Amino acid sequence: MLKKTSILLALSCCLVLGRPFVSAASYIKAHLSPKTVDIGAFFNGAKVYVAGDVSRDAEVVVRLSGMPQDVALKKKGKILGLLWMNLSSVTIHNVPSLYLIYTSKDFKPTARAQPDKWEELGFGFAALKKQVDMSSAEAEREGVFKEFLKLKESEGLYGLETGQVTYGEAESGGKSFGAILQIPPRLTPGKYLVESFAVKDGSVAAMTTAELQVRQVGLPAFISRLAFKNGALYGLLAAIIAIAAGLLIGVIFKGEKGAH
Repeated sequence: MLKKTSILLALSCCLVLGRPFVSAASYIKAHLSPKTVDIGAFFNGAKVYVAGDVSRDAEVVVRLSGMPQDVALKKKGKILGLLWMNLSSVTIHNVPSLYLIYTSKDFKPTARAQPDKWEELGFGFAALKKQVDMSSAEAEREGVFKEFLKLKESEGLYGLETGQVTYGEAESGGKSFGAILQIPPRLTPGKYLVESFAVKDGSVAAMTTAELQVRQVGLPAFISRLAFKNGALYGLLAAIIAIAAGLLIGVIFKGEKGAH
């Protein structure tokens, strides 16, 4: 009896070991290219590529975000029903300088039609709203936050981009993916975080992070250093440039007048 049991156990082990092993655990691996973006005199935006591997049954969401900061907004209104003026200011605390989310086209219904699901996952503007604080009355916060979002979206600094994550061939354990991150022209120098999420069964199953460095080079870098390290020289240079520009404009318009 013992001998038969041993044979059965041996056969079972052979069957198990003979089958391809597929891990049930979700994973994601990603890398950036390039890892540094240079802002020169003619910088008009850039592209950063994210590529990697993810569990074959997971969807990928990529989030590009900047460091938290405080943003002051001016509230405008009419004085005596005639003149538009700044009546007061509102400060929004702990908002990222950049907030862009990239998904595949399969996520479009969830992102657009199910905002509550996005909030549960920690993505989207509804989730962001819970992270910030405002120096305004509770009744005004909804309107202030909406206006803030409109401003940031118009500047290209906030947004939800669907269809930007694509997938490659699926293998036994996973599939490849790629995403193109559009870097807006109004980006400021500093460190930015690129987070890649593996989303499965309505929750974040795995994630990985990378750092994107944005730096000034050339003339913008020279002017920035001059402004911080030698304010007097910077002011003198700015005045000379303004005078030269005024003289040049005067010559141009004088020439056009003479031509008529």
